[in-house]
Amino acid sequence: TGEDLRQTLETIEVQNIELDMARKEALKASQIKSEFLANMSHELRTPLNAVLGYSEMLQEECEDMGYDDLLPDIERINTSGRHLLALINDVLDLSKIEAGKMEVFPTNFDIENVVEMLTAINTPLSEKTGNAFVIDQDQISGSMYSDETKLRQILTNFLSNGFKNTEKGSVTL
Repeated sequence: TGEDLRQTLETIEVQNIELDMARKEALKASQIKSEFLANMSHELRTPLNAVLGYSEMLQEECEDMGYDDLLPDIERINTSGRHLLALINDVLDLSKIEAGKMEVFPTNFDIENVVEMLTAINTPLSEKTGNAFVIDQDQISGSMYSDETKLRQILTNFLSNGFKNTEKGSVTL
């Protein structure tokens, strides 16, 4: 009947209004979360940079004073701090992406230089995990136009995950 159709249309209209309100609330909550993550990441980096600075100073002092037995512990503090800083930076980048504020700075760069840097960063991790680090040189040559920093960050994360989740195997770039 006409009355049933009218009531059905009113119900659909009310549901659409409710869905729209729920969508707006979800978007607002997501924005608040992203802003919180960005602020929290920034607030965490400041004291962490101080910890890293002090650990480097302690390392130099121990080297100068001959306290070589303390150096491995200080290096672990520094390494752990740098790892934590990288995680915080990843959270900050994620929040920037979600907030639509991630900036990209493309430039021309030599791919081989990026591979050399990735090799220097990841070879110690491959050795630590007992993995071979294989670089397919046939695919690496020339230049590229992109955001070099972001590319290095992405590839470092992929390689790091590969080494962490592989034992006595190989990870190929």
